[in-house]
This record gives sequence, structure tokens and C-alpha cells, in this order.
Amino acid sequence: MSARPTVGFIRHNFLPPSETFIYTSMNALAAADFDVTAFALRRRSEAKFPTERVTSLDAVAWGTWNAALYRVTTWSPRFFAWARGVQLLHAHMGYTGVHGLYAARKLGVPLVTSFYGQDVTLWRSWKRLDPTYWHYALRRAQLFRRGDRFCVLSQHMSDALVAQGCPREKLRVVRLGVDLSRFGGERVPRTGGPVTVLMVGREVEKKGFDDGLRACAAARDQGADLRVVVLGTGDTGLPALQELARELALDVAWPDPATRVAAAMAEADILLVPSRTARNGDQEGTPTVICEGSAAGLPVVATRHAGIPEQVAHGETGLLADERDVETLAAHLVRLATSPAERAAMGAAGRAKMQAEYSIAAHVRDLSAVYRELL
Repeated sequence: MSARPTVGFIRHNFLPPSETFIYTSMNALAAADFDVTAFALRRRSEAKFPTERVTSLDAVAWGTWNAALYRVTTWSPRFFAWARGVQLLHAHMGYTGVHGLYAARKLGVPLVTSFYGQDVTLWRSWKRLDPTYWHYALRRAQLFRRGDRFCVLSQHMSDALVAQGCPREKLRVVRLGVDLSRFGGERVPRTGGPVTVLMVGREVEKKGFDDGLRACAAARDQGADLRVVVLGTGDTGLPALQELARELALDVAWPDPATRVAAAMAEADILLVPSRTARNGDQEGTPTVICEGSAAGLPVVATRHAGIPEQVAHGETGLLADERDVETLAAHLVRLATSPAERAAMGAAGRAKMQAEYSIAAHVRDLSAVYRELL
């Protein structure tokens, strides 16, 4: 492989605030062996994700015309001009992969497509009817046939794509890369006062926060001294969750969404991740918050959902329950609330697991190996 080949990331919105992992990957690869540039229809969260290596159609001449043509045909002159400057295309989100097929074939460059969770179950969700996803709905089989490699976050996701027709030999598990330095190291467990249970993420159905609130209330009723904190994003599901907390007579702190996750985790004792499959089929991939919580030394109470059992070693780095099993989640909270030593041991084991499997270095190692296969 020649020195520092150029890799082109395709992400139509660069980037939603929750997609720190793509920005982290871009910078980590650039610090290693690759030049990385990105193509987008529109630029978002520029203050959070500052970089000059993005070609965004909403910021160039004739961009509106190019964007319309690209949406309809998956091609535009500006996109093709950008693609000519790369040696490998890497589409982020499965449904974005089809937009790289024509350019990859005409320019003779490899195409890698990364799936992250919701895009795995999109084919059986009502969202496939959204015009945004029509190309993917029509050309998914073609993407699996012509795409060169498909990156997933877990073996669970790999198996799901194989069931949809993706050749197993093209699949590679490349886990998220988390900047572990943002989170504290060894923790000193609190032995007095309430134990803080933290939930973090968007207030949407698949996060299962309503199950989490019910589990916390049940644990409280069983004698656990808990303080509950929900660090959300202010999504549309927030009012319903706040109403549920009132019905449960559960005292919940709702910090400002701008609160730094690392700061919230530094004040917490247990991370609760009660994820579940939404009614529309939407699922998690491997929740970044578990990587962050374990990196912060927190024991994790979570559900056996999607790739979570690969992130949380039951009985070692946390405790797992089946989806929507509020009773077992509550029992796990009671167990950890009354055992500071077990919280500390699980937290330390979780941090070691993240260092070995989910660090930025591990992510760059695994993704670079995929690129080198093709270059």
C-alpha cells in the first residue's frame, strides 16, 4: 500500500451531534496512515466537529442543484469530482452505501460500508418507505453483491446482515473507538448516602428509559437508596418520561442536555442501559454510552439487546436482563446498590475490557486492516 492513501468518508449529514464516533474515527485515521476527506449534503454541528476536510453541497456553488441530482440518481458532478481524489470510499450508514456504488465502479476504487444499528433493521421498518431510503430499499441486494467490505459493530449485527443476504466473507467486525482519556480511571466507591443511577441518551423508544424508570422505582420499593439521573437530549419523548416519573413518585434529576457526559459519569455509581427493540423494529448497535460508562469505571446494568452482550460481560463488567424485564433490572440495581466492592470490581473490569476492545487504538488497528485488504 502506498504512503498515506486518501480515504473518502460519505455521510450525508456531517455530523449529527450523537455521531462523535465517526469524527473520532476520521481524526484517528488521519493521525495514523491515511488522509481522510468527507462528502456531505449538508454540514451540521460544525462547532462540535471542526474540520476543513469536508465537501458539503450546502456550501458550494450549484450545491442545491447538485444535491437534488444526487438524491435522485446517487450521482452529481460535484460528488464525482470529489470521489476522483480518493483511493477508497467508505460510506457510513448502510443506506448510504448505495450512493457510492456507481462512483466506486466507474473510478475503480473499493467501497466499504459501515452499519451502525438502525440501518440493519431498516429493511423491515416503516422508515423504508421514506424517500430518503428508497435507493437502499431498491438496491440493497446490489450493494451486498458489489460492495467490497461491510463493517459492523458486533457479531450480532454480522449475523443479521448475513440473514439479509450479505456474504459473510465480506463482513468485518470493527468496534467503536472511544477516547478513554476523556473518562476517569480507577474509582473510589461511595459507601454512604444514595447510589446514583445514570441513564444517558435520546428520549426515544429503543432506549427503554421508561423501563429504566420503572426498574429504579421497583428497586427503591425494595429498599435500595437510589438517586436517579437521566441525561437526555430534550427529544420529543421527554415529557412522557417526566410524567411517568411523577406517576411513580420517583425523584429524578434531568440535567441540561448540554451537560458533558464524562462529568455526569464522574458523579454516578451505576450506568443503566435498558434498551429494547422499538415497535417499528429499530434497534441499537453497540451503544456508545456503554463504552463510555465502562471507560469511566461504572458497572453497567443493561438488557440482552443487539450487541450489548458483547460489550457487557455478565457477572464481570455488569449485569444483564432480558428486554423489558423490569423485575430483573430492579434486582440487579438492588444488588449493586448494596455492594460497593462489587461495583468497584465490575467497573475496573469494564475499563480493562474497553481498553482492549473499544479504544481508539483498537478501532484504528481493525479498520486499517480492512482498508489494507482492499488497497
